Amino acid sequence: MGKREKISELEKNLLARYSLITVVGSSELMVEGLRGILDYSAETLRINTLSGVLLIMGAGLEITSMTAEELSLKGKITSLEFCV
Repeated sequence: MGKREKISELEKNLLARYSLITVVGSSELMVEGLRGILDYSAETLRINTLSGVLLIMGAGLEITSMTAEELSLKGKITSLEFCV
């Protein structure tokens, strides 16, 4: 097994236990490790993740795509609060 395969296996193990949150500027957010939506409006989104509850605040927040485990969001993101 090469070095890249070992890192890839480590990444898979971590993602199975933790959420991956990617923020692009202040207008896009992607979450892997979604467990469900707790509250949603154009100003707030509160989601349950593998790592705890994530509160996203902003304006014009819109879920652009969602699967059972992933969510993508666009809008003006002003704050993120992670509650474990």
